[in-house]
Amino acid sequence: MAPTSDSARSAISASPPVRAEETAECLGGEVHLAYAHRPESGVLAVAAHFSAETARGRARVRAAALDALHRLPDGVAVPCPPDDHRELCLSDFMPDPPSGRHSRVAGIGLLSHERYVLPAEVVWMGERDCRVEPTAVGVIGEKGVSGAIADLLAHDMVTRWWASPRMPLLRVSQHLATMIPGEAAEAAAALGLRVSAFALPGPDFQIAVVGVSGEGTTIATAAARTIGEAVAEAFLRALAARAQPWDSLSIADSLRRLTVWHREVDYLAYLEWSALDADGSVMDRPMPGDGESGWADIACRRFGHEPIVVTLGDTGEAVKVVCPGAACYRTVPPGTTLPCPVP
Repeated sequence: MAPTSDSARSAISASPPVRAEETAECLGGEVHLAYAHRPESGVLAVAAHFSAETARGRARVRAAALDALHRLPDGVAVPCPPDDHRELCLSDFMPDPPSGRHSRVAGIGLLSHERYVLPAEVVWMGERDCRVEPTAVGVIGEKGVSGAIADLLAHDMVTRWWASPRMPLLRVSQHLATMIPGEAAEAAAALGLRVSAFALPGPDFQIAVVGVSGEGTTIATAAARTIGEAVAEAFLRALAARAQPWDSLSIADSLRRLTVWHREVDYLAYLEWSALDADGSVMDRPMPGDGESGWADIACRRFGHEPIVVTLGDTGEAVKVVCPGAACYRTVPPGTTLPCPVP
């Protein structure tokens, strides 16, 4: 659904078919959308950025990783892992896992460099004959392995908060113009779009939850060193989600987004009710560590297990990061009245 005019509906919407790679402008040209299509697998990746070139790079890298994960075979049924590999089962990733699968893929621990054998169900994408809901959380993007680990942390924290909001959100919408280009914020308002931004400060990182509403809402989350960086990234992800064709989503994800889209008032009211106004001093408070090892250390402390990177193909290119203990691995789609808006 490529944007064709500056209205609240069409400025951030998209409709197939899409060529192998396309770009479009939204918010009066302040934000660029990039589409990368892989016809062999049907993958369509949509990315947003304030720079057209960066948006294209994001979409291209994500499409390549998703394509590999969609085309990943069911794996090799082996009775036990090789002696030099450590085996993880579905029970390491989720409670009450479904039975009957024996497909495995290989991975490498990011801290120990130990070799693992993993259940393919937590790695692959696409509709499969499996009761495990496919998740794009942890898919390698333009920010590489570090970005994928940050993605795991953001989704885990928001998912757990949604199920049990023990701490208040920090409302940072009033500081939006300092976190994204002011022209983009002004263009969104001029088009009748409301941008709501919230933060969940973590012990070693900052989480942002951003909703873009107006004729339907999309909500996205991101983790970064500062709240400002996290909000900017979550804002771009929410715009990209508005431009993602529904028929390119998994069934579970499309049902979740449909609920959020049609119940935007309920979702925004819930977020606003849960939030407290943030003190401006927290906006640029940095995370103490950075880089791949820093993010892996943080994830290991939070989840109780090191993240594992999965590589595929002859080049050994990283395509996804998984981690036992993260809350993104599910056996069935959420069935609550207001399911968590992030997959």
